[in-house]
Amino acid sequence: MDDRAWGVTRRRFLAGTAAAALGGGVGLGRAFAQDAGVAPRIVYRRLGRTGYMVSHVVAAWDWNEFLYADAVAAGINYWHKIAGWPKLPQPLQALEREAWYCDIAIDTFEEEGAYAQFEWSRTSLGLPYIDAMKLHSLYEKPEEVGQKMGFLKAFDRLKAEGKVRHLAAAQHGGETAAICAAMIESGHFDHLQPAIGILPEANMLAMLRLAADRDVGIIAKKVMGAVGRAKTDAGVRGAVEKHLGPDGKWGAAVIKTVLAFPGVTAVVPRVENFEQLEDNLSTHGIAPAAGERAAVAEIRRFARAEQCSYCGQCLAACPQGVAISDCLRFATYHDVYGDREQAKQLYARLPDSRQAGACLGCGACEGECPQGMAVRGKLRRAHATLA
Repeated sequence: MDDRAWGVTRRRFLAGTAAAALGGGVGLGRAFAQDAGVAPRIVYRRLGRTGYMVSHVVAAWDWNEFLYADAVAAGINYWHKIAGWPKLPQPLQALEREAWYCDIAIDTFEEEGAYAQFEWSRTSLGLPYIDAMKLHSLYEKPEEVGQKMGFLKAFDRLKAEGKVRHLAAAQHGGETAAICAAMIESGHFDHLQPAIGILPEANMLAMLRLAADRDVGIIAKKVMGAVGRAKTDAGVRGAVEKHLGPDGKWGAAVIKTVLAFPGVTAVVPRVENFEQLEDNLSTHGIAPAAGERAAVAEIRRFARAEQCSYCGQCLAACPQGVAISDCLRFATYHDVYGDREQAKQLYARLPDSRQAGACLGCGACEGECPQGMAVRGKLRRAHATLA
Protein backbone atom coordinates (compact mmCIF):
# COMPACT_ATOMS: atom_id res chain seq x y z
CA MET A 1 0.00 0.00 0.00
CA ASP A 2 1.40 3.37 -1.02
CA ASP A 3 0.91 5.64 2.01
CA ARG A 4 1.75 9.32 2.13
CA ALA A 5 1.36 11.65 5.06
CA TRP A 6 -0.22 15.06 4.74
CA GLY A 7 2.56 17.08 3.12
CA VAL A 8 3.41 20.75 3.51
CA THR A 9 1.96 21.81 0.16
CA ARG A 10 -1.26 19.94 0.83
CA ARG A 11 -1.45 21.39 4.34
CA ARG A 12 -1.08 24.96 3.14
CA PHE A 13 -3.62 24.41 0.39
CA LEU A 14 -6.20 23.00 2.76
CA ALA A 15 -5.63 25.68 5.36
CA GLY A 16 -6.39 28.32 2.75
CA THR A 17 -9.41 26.60 1.27
CA ALA A 18 -10.86 25.80 4.68
CA ALA A 19 -10.62 29.46 5.63
CA ALA A 20 -12.31 30.42 2.37
CA ALA A 21 -15.06 27.89 2.96
CA LEU A 22 -15.66 29.38 6.39
CA GLY A 23 -15.85 32.90 5.01
CA GLY A 24 -12.36 33.80 6.18
CA GLY A 25 -13.37 33.75 9.84
CA VAL A 26 -12.31 31.51 12.69
CA GLY A 27 -14.34 28.29 12.65
CA LEU A 28 -14.25 24.69 13.71
CA GLY A 29 -12.14 23.83 10.69
CA ARG A 30 -9.16 25.37 12.49
CA ALA A 31 -9.35 22.58 15.12
CA PHE A 32 -7.54 20.25 12.74
CA ALA A 33 -4.49 22.41 12.05
CA GLN A 34 -1.40 20.22 11.87
CA ASP A 35 1.18 20.81 14.61
CA ALA A 36 4.88 20.40 13.89
CA GLY A 37 6.24 17.10 15.14
CA VAL A 38 2.79 15.49 15.55
CA ALA A 39 1.89 12.35 13.60
CA PRO A 40 -0.49 13.13 10.72
CA ARG A 41 -4.22 12.93 11.34
CA ILE A 42 -4.77 11.86 7.73
CA VAL A 43 -2.68 9.51 5.60
CA TYR A 44 -3.19 9.24 1.84
CA ARG A 45 -3.30 5.76 0.34
CA ARG A 46 -3.55 4.56 -3.25
CA LEU A 47 -7.09 3.47 -4.23
CA GLY A 48 -6.20 0.53 -6.43
CA ARG A 49 -5.78 1.03 -10.14
CA THR A 50 -7.55 4.39 -10.05
CA GLY A 51 -4.20 5.76 -8.88
CA TYR A 52 -6.06 8.22 -6.62
CA MET A 53 -4.32 9.02 -3.34
CA VAL A 54 -7.32 9.17 -1.01
CA SER A 55 -7.58 10.03 2.66
CA HIS A 56 -7.68 6.98 4.91
CA VAL A 57 -10.99 8.30 6.27
CA VAL A 58 -13.64 9.00 3.64
CA ALA A 59 -16.56 11.35 4.25
CA ALA A 60 -20.18 10.80 3.29
CA TRP A 61 -23.02 12.99 2.13
CA ASP A 62 -25.07 12.19 5.28
CA TRP A 63 -22.50 13.50 7.74
CA ASN A 64 -23.73 16.45 9.77
CA GLU A 65 -23.44 19.40 7.38
CA PHE A 66 -21.74 21.49 10.06
CA LEU A 67 -18.79 19.09 9.84
CA TYR A 68 -18.05 19.59 6.15
CA ALA A 69 -15.58 22.40 6.73
CA ASP A 70 -13.91 20.36 9.47
CA ALA A 71 -13.56 17.39 7.13
CA VAL A 72 -11.93 19.58 4.48
CA ALA A 73 -9.63 21.20 7.03
CA ALA A 74 -8.60 17.78 8.35
CA GLY A 75 -7.55 16.76 4.84
CA ILE A 76 -10.36 14.33 3.95
CA ASN A 77 -10.52 14.32 0.16
CA TYR A 78 -13.10 11.67 -0.85
CA TRP A 79 -16.88 12.07 -0.54
CA HIS A 80 -19.26 9.13 -0.81
CA LYS A 81 -22.76 9.17 -2.40
CA ILE A 82 -22.93 12.89 -3.14
CA ALA A 83 -26.23 12.53 -5.02
CA GLY A 84 -27.82 12.97 -1.60
CA TRP A 85 -26.98 16.67 -1.66
CA PRO A 86 -29.44 19.16 -3.21
CA LYS A 87 -26.43 21.35 -4.07
CA LEU A 88 -22.68 21.24 -3.63
CA PRO A 89 -21.70 22.36 -0.10
CA GLN A 90 -19.74 25.57 0.18
CA PRO A 91 -16.58 23.98 1.64
CA LEU A 92 -16.26 21.87 -1.52
CA GLN A 93 -17.17 24.76 -3.81
CA ALA A 94 -14.11 26.52 -2.40
CA LEU A 95 -11.82 23.71 -3.59
CA GLU A 96 -10.41 23.14 -7.04
CA ARG A 97 -12.28 20.18 -8.54
CA GLU A 98 -9.07 18.17 -8.99
CA ALA A 99 -8.32 18.43 -5.25
CA TRP A 100 -11.05 16.00 -4.15
CA TYR A 101 -12.82 12.82 -5.24
CA CYS A 102 -16.42 11.65 -5.13
CA ASP A 103 -18.92 9.09 -6.36
CA ILE A 104 -22.57 9.03 -7.36
CA ALA A 105 -24.54 5.92 -6.40
CA ILE A 106 -27.11 4.42 -8.75
CA ASP A 107 -29.79 1.92 -7.81
CA THR A 108 -30.72 0.29 -11.11
CA PHE A 109 -29.15 -2.20 -13.48
CA GLU A 110 -30.91 -0.69 -16.51
CA GLU A 111 -28.90 1.38 -18.97
CA GLU A 112 -31.25 4.31 -19.44
CA GLY A 113 -32.21 4.49 -15.78
CA ALA A 114 -28.58 4.45 -14.66
CA TYR A 115 -27.62 7.10 -17.19
CA ALA A 116 -30.53 9.35 -16.20
CA GLN A 117 -29.89 8.99 -12.45
CA PHE A 118 -26.23 9.81 -12.83
CA GLU A 119 -26.73 12.78 -15.13
CA TRP A 120 -29.50 14.29 -13.02
CA SER A 121 -27.25 14.22 -9.97
CA ARG A 122 -24.14 15.47 -11.75
CA THR A 123 -25.88 18.42 -13.38
CA SER A 124 -27.80 19.29 -10.19
CA LEU A 125 -24.50 19.59 -8.35
CA GLY A 126 -22.94 21.59 -11.17
CA LEU A 127 -19.91 19.31 -11.53
CA PRO A 128 -18.15 18.74 -14.86
CA TYR A 129 -17.30 15.14 -13.97
CA ILE A 130 -17.60 12.55 -11.21
CA ASP A 131 -14.77 10.27 -10.20
CA ALA A 132 -16.86 7.11 -9.91
CA MET A 133 -20.30 5.79 -10.81
CA LYS A 134 -21.16 3.43 -7.97
CA LEU A 135 -23.62 0.55 -8.24
CA HIS A 136 -25.21 0.63 -4.80
CA SER A 137 -25.64 -2.85 -3.28
CA LEU A 138 -27.98 -4.24 -5.92
CA TYR A 139 -26.65 -7.75 -6.37
CA GLU A 140 -28.19 -10.45 -4.19
CA LYS A 141 -26.18 -13.43 -5.49
CA PRO A 142 -22.72 -13.77 -7.08
CA GLU A 143 -24.07 -15.23 -10.33
CA GLU A 144 -26.03 -12.04 -10.98
CA VAL A 145 -22.76 -10.17 -11.58
CA GLY A 146 -22.47 -11.77 -15.02
CA GLN A 147 -26.18 -11.46 -15.79
CA LYS A 148 -27.34 -7.95 -14.88
CA MET A 149 -25.02 -5.65 -16.78
CA GLY A 150 -27.09 -2.97 -18.51
CA PHE A 151 -25.55 -0.26 -16.33
CA LEU A 152 -22.19 -0.97 -17.98
CA LYS A 153 -23.49 0.56 -21.20
CA ALA A 154 -24.52 3.68 -19.29
CA PHE A 155 -21.07 3.86 -17.75
CA ASP A 156 -19.36 3.47 -21.12
CA ARG A 157 -21.45 6.31 -22.55
CA LEU A 158 -20.75 8.60 -19.61
CA LYS A 159 -17.04 7.85 -19.69
CA ALA A 160 -16.87 8.54 -23.44
CA GLU A 161 -18.57 11.89 -22.76
CA GLY A 162 -15.96 12.77 -20.11
CA LYS A 163 -18.52 12.77 -17.29
CA VAL A 164 -17.16 9.88 -15.21
CA ARG A 165 -13.77 8.24 -14.78
CA HIS A 166 -14.21 4.94 -12.91
CA LEU A 167 -16.78 2.25 -12.12
CA ALA A 168 -17.30 1.24 -8.50
CA ALA A 169 -19.79 -0.70 -6.40
CA ALA A 170 -20.92 -0.83 -2.79
CA GLN A 171 -22.14 -4.09 -1.27
CA HIS A 172 -23.73 -4.65 2.13
CA GLY A 173 -26.46 -7.16 1.37
CA GLY A 174 -26.58 -10.76 0.20
CA GLU A 175 -23.40 -12.83 0.19
CA THR A 176 -21.15 -9.78 0.44
CA ALA A 177 -17.74 -11.44 0.10
CA ALA A 178 -18.77 -13.77 -2.73
CA ILE A 179 -20.52 -10.99 -4.65
CA CYS A 180 -17.50 -8.70 -4.30
CA ALA A 181 -15.19 -11.49 -5.43
CA ALA A 182 -17.37 -11.96 -8.53
CA MET A 183 -17.21 -8.24 -9.25
CA ILE A 184 -13.44 -8.29 -8.94
CA GLU A 185 -13.21 -11.30 -11.25
CA SER A 186 -15.41 -9.53 -13.81
CA GLY A 187 -12.70 -6.93 -14.38
CA HIS A 188 -15.25 -4.11 -14.67
CA PHE A 189 -14.90 -2.47 -11.26
CA ASP A 190 -11.97 -0.26 -10.25
CA HIS A 191 -12.88 -0.04 -6.58
CA LEU A 192 -15.43 -1.54 -4.19
CA GLN A 193 -17.04 -0.55 -0.94
CA PRO A 194 -18.03 -3.67 1.02
CA ALA A 195 -19.37 -3.89 4.56
CA ILE A 196 -16.37 -4.95 6.66
CA GLY A 197 -16.45 -5.03 10.44
CA ILE A 198 -13.76 -6.00 12.91
CA LEU A 199 -14.72 -9.69 12.57
CA PRO A 200 -14.03 -10.54 8.92
CA GLU A 201 -14.49 -14.23 8.12
CA ALA A 202 -12.13 -16.27 5.95
CA ASN A 203 -14.15 -15.63 2.79
CA MET A 204 -14.03 -11.88 3.36
CA LEU A 205 -10.27 -11.91 3.90
CA ALA A 206 -9.85 -14.04 0.77
CA MET A 207 -11.86 -11.48 -1.20
CA LEU A 208 -9.69 -8.66 0.13
CA ARG A 209 -6.54 -10.50 -0.89
CA LEU A 210 -8.03 -11.02 -4.35
CA ALA A 211 -8.75 -7.28 -4.56
CA ALA A 212 -5.15 -6.51 -3.64
CA ASP A 213 -3.88 -8.98 -6.26
CA ARG A 214 -6.10 -7.45 -8.96
CA ASP A 215 -5.37 -3.88 -7.87
CA VAL A 216 -9.02 -3.14 -7.06
CA GLY A 217 -9.27 -0.50 -4.34
CA ILE A 218 -11.33 -1.15 -1.21
CA ILE A 219 -13.14 1.45 0.92
CA ALA A 220 -14.62 -0.35 3.93
CA LYS A 221 -18.07 0.61 5.21
CA LYS A 222 -20.22 -0.41 8.19
CA VAL A 223 -17.10 -0.56 10.35
CA MET A 224 -18.58 0.99 13.52
CA GLY A 225 -21.70 -1.08 14.22
CA ALA A 226 -20.03 -3.02 17.01
CA VAL A 227 -18.73 0.15 18.66
CA GLY A 228 -22.16 1.65 19.20
CA ARG A 229 -23.49 -1.51 20.82
CA ALA A 230 -20.33 -2.15 22.86
CA LYS A 231 -20.40 1.32 24.42
CA THR A 232 -23.80 0.52 25.96
CA ASP A 233 -22.33 -2.44 27.86
CA ALA A 234 -20.70 -1.29 31.09
CA GLY A 235 -18.44 -4.34 31.30
CA VAL A 236 -17.10 -3.90 27.78
CA ARG A 237 -16.72 -0.17 28.25
CA GLY A 238 -14.63 -0.72 31.38
CA ALA A 239 -12.45 -3.33 29.65
CA VAL A 240 -11.83 -1.05 26.67
CA GLU A 241 -11.08 1.97 28.85
CA LYS A 242 -8.51 -0.10 30.73
CA HIS A 243 -6.47 -0.13 27.52
CA LEU A 244 -7.39 3.24 25.99
CA GLY A 245 -8.17 5.32 29.05
CA PRO A 246 -11.55 6.99 29.76
CA ASP A 247 -11.01 9.46 26.91
CA GLY A 248 -9.53 6.95 24.48
CA LYS A 249 -10.38 6.91 20.80
CA TRP A 250 -12.57 3.88 20.15
CA GLY A 251 -13.19 4.97 16.56
CA ALA A 252 -9.53 5.40 15.69
CA ALA A 253 -8.69 1.99 17.17
CA VAL A 254 -11.35 0.28 15.06
CA ILE A 255 -10.41 2.20 11.91
CA LYS A 256 -6.74 1.28 12.27
CA THR A 257 -7.73 -2.37 12.72
CA VAL A 258 -9.77 -2.42 9.51
CA LEU A 259 -7.08 -0.54 7.57
CA ALA A 260 -4.65 -3.33 8.48
CA PHE A 261 -6.73 -5.94 6.62
CA PRO A 262 -5.26 -6.87 3.21
CA GLY A 263 -6.25 -4.60 0.36
CA VAL A 264 -8.19 -2.01 2.39
CA THR A 265 -7.36 1.55 1.34
CA ALA A 266 -9.76 3.59 3.46
CA VAL A 267 -12.88 3.48 5.62
CA VAL A 268 -16.09 5.50 5.48
CA PRO A 269 -17.40 5.69 9.06
CA ARG A 270 -20.66 7.16 10.17
CA VAL A 271 -20.13 10.61 11.74
CA GLU A 272 -22.90 12.69 13.32
CA ASN A 273 -21.01 15.21 15.44
CA PHE A 274 -17.62 16.76 16.03
CA GLU A 275 -16.83 14.39 18.89
CA GLN A 276 -17.23 11.37 16.59
CA LEU A 277 -15.07 12.96 13.91
CA GLU A 278 -12.38 13.72 16.48
CA ASP A 279 -12.68 10.16 17.85
CA ASN A 280 -12.04 8.71 14.38
CA LEU A 281 -8.94 10.77 13.61
CA SER A 282 -5.96 9.48 15.54
CA THR A 283 -3.16 11.78 16.63
CA HIS A 284 -0.69 8.89 16.37
CA GLY A 285 -0.75 7.81 12.72
CA ILE A 286 -2.61 4.74 11.46
CA ALA A 287 -0.54 1.83 12.78
CA PRO A 288 -2.45 0.21 15.70
CA ALA A 289 -0.67 0.61 19.03
CA ALA A 290 -0.58 -2.22 21.58
CA GLY A 291 -3.31 -0.64 23.68
CA GLU A 292 -5.54 -0.18 20.65
CA ARG A 293 -5.10 -3.81 19.63
CA ALA A 294 -6.04 -4.93 23.12
CA ALA A 295 -9.08 -2.63 23.17
CA VAL A 296 -10.32 -3.94 19.83
CA ALA A 297 -9.92 -7.49 21.12
CA GLU A 298 -12.40 -6.60 23.89
CA ILE A 299 -14.83 -5.10 21.38
CA ARG A 300 -14.45 -8.19 19.17
CA ARG A 301 -15.45 -10.51 22.01
CA PHE A 302 -18.64 -8.53 22.45
CA ALA A 303 -19.31 -8.16 18.72
CA ARG A 304 -18.98 -11.88 18.02
CA ALA A 305 -22.11 -12.51 20.06
CA GLU A 306 -24.02 -9.30 19.46
CA GLN A 307 -23.24 -7.62 16.12
CA CYS A 308 -23.95 -9.14 12.69
CA SER A 309 -21.00 -8.75 10.32
CA TYR A 310 -23.29 -9.06 7.23
CA CYS A 311 -21.18 -11.85 5.78
CA GLY A 312 -24.28 -13.51 4.31
CA GLN A 313 -23.24 -17.07 5.09
CA CYS A 314 -26.58 -17.78 6.79
CA LEU A 315 -28.73 -16.80 3.82
CA ALA A 316 -28.57 -20.00 1.81
CA ALA A 317 -29.51 -22.04 4.89
CA CYS A 318 -32.84 -20.27 5.51
CA PRO A 319 -35.71 -22.33 4.05
CA GLN A 320 -37.92 -19.23 4.01
CA GLY A 321 -35.47 -16.98 2.18
CA VAL A 322 -35.49 -14.37 4.95
CA ALA A 323 -33.15 -11.45 4.22
CA ILE A 324 -31.33 -12.01 7.50
CA SER A 325 -28.40 -9.65 6.93
CA ASP A 326 -30.67 -6.83 5.79
CA CYS A 327 -33.07 -7.30 8.71
CA LEU A 328 -30.22 -7.14 11.23
CA ARG A 329 -28.60 -4.23 9.41
CA PHE A 330 -31.82 -2.21 9.58
CA ALA A 331 -32.07 -3.08 13.28
CA THR A 332 -28.58 -1.63 13.74
CA TYR A 333 -29.67 1.56 11.97
CA HIS A 334 -32.55 1.77 14.43
CA ASP A 335 -30.86 0.73 17.67
CA VAL A 336 -27.29 1.99 17.25
CA TYR A 337 -27.37 4.83 14.74
CA GLY A 338 -30.71 6.26 15.86
CA ASP A 339 -32.11 6.34 12.30
CA ARG A 340 -35.45 4.97 13.42
CA GLU A 341 -37.70 6.19 10.64
CA GLN A 342 -35.25 5.31 7.89
CA ALA A 343 -34.76 1.84 9.40
CA LYS A 344 -38.50 1.21 9.41
CA GLN A 345 -38.89 2.50 5.86
CA LEU A 346 -36.10 0.26 4.57
CA TYR A 347 -37.56 -2.72 6.39
CA ALA A 348 -41.01 -2.02 4.96
CA ARG A 349 -39.57 -2.22 1.43
CA LEU A 350 -38.67 -5.86 1.96
CA PRO A 351 -41.39 -8.27 0.78
CA ASP A 352 -43.26 -9.81 3.71
CA SER A 353 -41.78 -13.19 2.78
CA ARG A 354 -38.26 -11.84 3.35
CA GLN A 355 -38.94 -9.92 6.55
CA ALA A 356 -37.91 -11.35 9.91
CA GLY A 357 -41.55 -12.11 10.65
CA ALA A 358 -41.37 -14.96 8.14
CA CYS A 359 -38.78 -16.79 10.27
CA LEU A 360 -39.97 -20.26 11.31
CA GLY A 361 -37.49 -20.51 14.15
CA CYS A 362 -35.84 -23.62 12.70
CA GLY A 363 -32.32 -22.47 13.63
CA ALA A 364 -30.69 -23.38 10.33
CA CYS A 365 -29.19 -19.87 10.17
CA GLU A 366 -27.50 -20.30 13.54
CA GLY A 367 -25.83 -23.45 12.32
CA GLU A 368 -24.18 -21.44 9.54
CA CYS A 369 -23.35 -18.25 11.44
CA PRO A 370 -19.55 -18.16 11.82
CA GLN A 371 -19.95 -15.98 14.91
CA GLY A 372 -22.36 -18.38 16.62
CA MET A 373 -24.90 -15.60 17.20
CA ALA A 374 -28.39 -16.28 18.52
CA VAL A 375 -29.84 -15.21 15.18
CA ARG A 376 -33.43 -16.28 15.83
CA GLY A 377 -33.79 -14.06 18.86
CA LYS A 378 -32.26 -11.14 17.01
CA LEU A 379 -34.70 -11.62 14.13
CA ARG A 380 -37.65 -11.66 16.52
CA ARG A 381 -36.49 -8.44 18.16
CA ALA A 382 -35.82 -6.84 14.79
CA HIS A 383 -39.32 -7.58 13.55
CA ALA A 384 -40.92 -6.36 16.78
CA THR A 385 -38.95 -3.11 16.48
CA LEU A 386 -39.24 -2.44 12.76
CA ALA A 387 -42.59 -3.84 11.63
